[in-house]
Amino acid sequence: MAYGVINPVATAATTIDSYNRSCISASAMENGSVVDLLTKSSTSGEAELWTATVPATANLKGLWMVYDPEVVWTADKYRGLDPDVRNYSIAIGTTFSAFKLIEGDLILMSADAFTAVKSTNGFANGTNGQSQMVWGATQSNDTISMRYMATEYFSIGTGAMDTQRFTAYLMEVLPINYA
Repeated sequence: MAYGVINPVATAATTIDSYNRSCISASAMENGSVVDLLTKSSTSGEAELWTATVPATANLKGLWMVYDPEVVWTADKYRGLDPDVRNYSIAIGTTFSAFKLIEGDLILMSADAFTAVKSTNGFANGTNGQSQMVWGATQSNDTISMRYMATEYFSIGTGAMDTQRFTAYLMEVLPINYA
C-alpha cells in the first residue's frame, strides 16, 4: 500500500511558528492527512503534544495537515533502508508534526494522499470522518478546500532502470467561508 507524500511548496507555516504543532494520535496517520487539534494530550509525559483526531462535523474549517519527514521504518527497527517514501506511515502513538492550513498555501500532494479518484474533479475538500482530502467537482463552503493547480511528479531513486516518479498534484488552499 502506498501512503501519502507531500511537499509544502509555499506555506504560512514556514515562517510562523504558531502554525506548527507536535502531535500524537490513537490512529495511524500518513503525510497529507487532515486532522483536528482541539486538545493537548492528557497522558503523563506528553503534556506538550496535541492530540490529533479525524475531522468531525463541528470543526471542518480549522484543520491541520500531517507532515513528517519520510524516513521509512523497515521491520519496525531499521530506518532509512527503503528509499521509497510512499512506504512511510506514522504508527499509533508516535510523535509527528502538523501545520495549519492557511488560505493561499501551495502544497504538492501525491495521488495517494487523497480519497477517491481525481478524474475531472478540480477541488479537494475536508470531510467528516475522513483523514484524507476528498476529490470533488466543487469547493465546499462548510470545510477546508483546495483547488487543483497542476499535475507534477515526485521522483524516487530506486537504483533500477525504470520510471522513478509518481503522480502528484499541486494544490492551493482556498479561502474559508465563515458565514
